[in-house]
Amino acid sequence: MTTAVHRRFDRHYIGLDGIKGLALIAIVLYHCMQQVLPGGFYGVDVFFTVSGFLIGVSLFRSLARTGSVNLARYIPHRAVRLYPALFLLIPVIVSAGWLLDRDLLVNIRDQIITVLLGCYNWYAIAGGQSYFDQMNPQVFRHLWFIGVLMQFYVVVPLLAWLMWKIRRTHLSAVIPLALAAGSGYAMWTLYRPGGDPTRVYFGTDTHAVGLMLGLALAWWVTAHELNHPRPKPVARSVSSIVPSALSAPSAPDYAPDTSATPAASGKIPEPVPLPDNLSDATQRPDTMHVPEPLSASIWRAVAPVLAFLSLIALIVMAVCGKQNDFAFRGGIIISSVLAVLLIAGTISTDSWMQDLMVFHPLKALGAYSYGIYLWHWPLWLLSRALAPKLFPVPGPWPLGMTAVLTVIAAVISWMMVEKPAARRSALFVILPIRHPGAGHIVRAVVVDAILVASLFGATQGVMGAPVKTAMQLELERQAEQLEQTQRKEHVLLRHQVPKPPRPKFAMPTGDQITAIGDSVMLASSQGLSSVFPGIQTDAAVSRSILVAPGMIQEDLAAGSLRQWIVVGLGTNSAITPDELDQVYNEIGSDRVLVLVNAHGDRTWIPPTNQVLADYAAAHPDNVVLVDWDAAANANPQVFGADGIHPSMDSDLYAQTIKKAIARWIGPAR
Repeated sequence: MTTAVHRRFDRHYIGLDGIKGLALIAIVLYHCMQQVLPGGFYGVDVFFTVSGFLIGVSLFRSLARTGSVNLARYIPHRAVRLYPALFLLIPVIVSAGWLLDRDLLVNIRDQIITVLLGCYNWYAIAGGQSYFDQMNPQVFRHLWFIGVLMQFYVVVPLLAWLMWKIRRTHLSAVIPLALAAGSGYAMWTLYRPGGDPTRVYFGTDTHAVGLMLGLALAWWVTAHELNHPRPKPVARSVSSIVPSALSAPSAPDYAPDTSATPAASGKIPEPVPLPDNLSDATQRPDTMHVPEPLSASIWRAVAPVLAFLSLIALIVMAVCGKQNDFAFRGGIIISSVLAVLLIAGTISTDSWMQDLMVFHPLKALGAYSYGIYLWHWPLWLLSRALAPKLFPVPGPWPLGMTAVLTVIAAVISWMMVEKPAARRSALFVILPIRHPGAGHIVRAVVVDAILVASLFGATQGVMGAPVKTAMQLELERQAEQLEQTQRKEHVLLRHQVPKPPRPKFAMPTGDQITAIGDSVMLASSQGLSSVFPGIQTDAAVSRSILVAPGMIQEDLAAGSLRQWIVVGLGTNSAITPDELDQVYNEIGSDRVLVLVNAHGDRTWIPPTNQVLADYAAAHPDNVVLVDWDAAANANPQVFGADGIHPSMDSDLYAQTIKKAIARWIGPAR
């Protein structure tokens, strides 16, 4: 291969690690603290775009050098990049779940199989799982992203080859652009407003916009590199003309067999036409002066500005974004386009955006992004389950534990597994048979010991995995017990009760209260019956405010609606003032409405709690606000692993309601 051909493709793109680092921060915060960054899921689309760009650059450079995508190198390289870290992650996490929190092992066998086959996203879709459900999250749910990438890696060599074959038609970029448009259109049309968006979010067919736009950008950039090679250096002294070992160029990382290359046969691939406005040609200090086209100068000036504005727009989307209709009907497409502009403007020659993206913490996050992404989610679930037991005092303990453990795990994974696999081979990780040093042998012994121990634990975990979580089983038992109790007390017969008089503002007894709620109230039903004997409780899993008016109408028609109506329905969906008006108008002014706010790390909970507070303030005569969120934050030890449902033997929920009513009654009433 000639030096001239090498010079065309010897460029390393500065700033991409920083972009990946920012995207990773958005994703991790979204997973662990949705309320802080509700639109952090847009970081996934930035990652997709960067991934499409990098793999496209690699394939197009291979085509330019050898005339083929070199599958013999491509396939092992992709496998070595992805699988060694997974082979460490899976047994370690399953073993940890077996030892510490077996709720994490529900459906674990199917998760492992589909993750390793690269089709977890379709398994999750077929099984009706929800990416946006925090109630019973699966420990490997975040690996849907890896599944989409694996499927993209299968088809992208064919796409790159087709684009190369039609390069003289000037239509090569139409292929990924058309596929991106088709994917965006599919997401738009298949998404159902108000429904679960998991199908369109997990689907490879509907979530490929970023990948395809990244591939298109890779084509434009590598085509430009082919058309505008860097100028040959000019000798400045006699010594620079004399060949020497010190001045010889180092071998590139990518070094395919040159015997079959077009360059070796004297046939250099023809230049690919590309608009000059994507120029990134630059002058080295020791190169001859070549006039730069005006369009290239304009692009160099405009590119970093576009990149900076795109970065600001992406940050705004991450901070203000929501899982709403806009996200799946335009938002993901927009974020992918902005990611293209961010990448193009950052890698442009002399772009001042590179100074921002080479900030060392960001660069480090980007460099280790794969390991951090793999480990952060399961470690977050473990930390969330263990933190209340280890730290009885409220605080950001789960997040701190997750951060520390993720850094440790990612570094170990990189140093002990990923790096040796990439530089030597996957086999060398566990069996260093080719010229190993003492350090390699020690490392392999440690890795082998970890794998043997974790594989034993993982085997036990898979064989003993529960069918349902402990919370699910408890809720089912609680529902049965609640029904039996209320049948015994004839509450479910909904016998007619006298029409309530005007409220006397005295603490109600249980036979004066009708409670309508979701699974949080269901988990607390035993405590409600203890604090308010005879209370009429109607609670169920996954219930929202939408069912409340109908239930109240049924009780009104049966004459069984009591004087105090407790409503706790904010866990599973947002609540609007109009929906509260429907409930308020149904019960009438002769009854007292008790609104229990919600607790949990869900994007709709803070605004819902504010709506409930505002509504109670606007109706002070017969609406009571119960600040369940504050009580829950002050007593984290009473919660299960999900951080949402209190333990069945806790009466905190009922006591919080009683205290709120007592404060509302007060001496003035």
